[in-house]
Amino acid sequence: MPSAPDDLSPEVAVRLAGPADREAWDTFVTGSCGGILMQTWGWGELRRRSGWRVLRLTAEGEAGWRAAIQILYRKLLPGGLGWAYAPRGPALASSSDLRAAERLLSRARIELLRRGIPLLRLDPEWDLDAVEATTLRQRLRLRPAHFDIQHRRTWLVDLPSSARAALAALPASTRRNINISARAKVEVSIGRDPRDVARFYQLHLQTVGRQKFQGRPLSYYEAAVEELGAWVFLAALDGEPLAGAVGTACGPRLIYLYGGTSTARPEVRASYALHWTMIQWGIQHGCSEYDMWGVPRNFDRSNPAHGYALFKTRWGGRLASHSGLLVAPMLGPLDTPAHRLEAWMLRRRPLLT
Repeated sequence: MPSAPDDLSPEVAVRLAGPADREAWDTFVTGSCGGILMQTWGWGELRRRSGWRVLRLTAEGEAGWRAAIQILYRKLLPGGLGWAYAPRGPALASSSDLRAAERLLSRARIELLRRGIPLLRLDPEWDLDAVEATTLRQRLRLRPAHFDIQHRRTWLVDLPSSARAALAALPASTRRNINISARAKVEVSIGRDPRDVARFYQLHLQTVGRQKFQGRPLSYYEAAVEELGAWVFLAALDGEPLAGAVGTACGPRLIYLYGGTSTARPEVRASYALHWTMIQWGIQHGCSEYDMWGVPRNFDRSNPAHGYALFKTRWGGRLASHSGLLVAPMLGPLDTPAHRLEAWMLRRRPLLT
């Protein structure tokens, strides 16, 4: 079983990871690295179903695994320029392990160029203002990209060891709304069969239509439940689904992946019943943190995301800011024209994954 290194000695071996490494990979990413869902094996397999290819590398020392990176890559044109993306990678057991990070990205560059991929983007879960993160960005010669793929900010809620303590820690207004949903007899079911996914999807489509963001076909959410070990949570009143979510436990984190709500019966506060059930489920599964995922960089009311971002803040918690999308050096002096060409080729493509 992989473990964090006892020291940061320079002896680091980097190798390609194959199917036999899946269990050890996930143990490392969800354990030593704190639960980085987009670097789990299942996330790569989920994206493979959408046409991406997957490259996985590990950096290992005498004491065990020190770093890993899962890279998605594809060609934008047949036989032409391609690009690669490491969502929330690399995963480091220690944020100060510069040697492992250097060796990992150096090997990634070689492997990608062999595959005809001259462009690599990554958006690691490095705290924006942490000294170690600044050092890593500088020493690895990573520079900010001109766009983002994932939200730079997420909303985190600490989960105590019991539901009673979790309820007591919530703002009074949130507890009142949970009680309203209970008095209205809103019931929350938890399942993962295709019927559950289909019911969730109908709610999700309503939200996509209201918020005007990019949706995905039903098959994507079915695959997400399968590959990520995720569950569907549905809040219903008299059998009518009013709010739904897809969530999973990833190491110490409960992660809210996708959501959807109906505009019917807002007075019964179904979304509060939904997330309170998710929190209780997360505590039962050993989670110590609820990652409610992305929030916008500003909370301006004109932002279409303002409503759902405000809802997340009502659960207490804190804002966590990451470095954003970074560009890895690949071609030396040719990097700049290659990046400009990439921007032109992607100008009409949706970038969010």
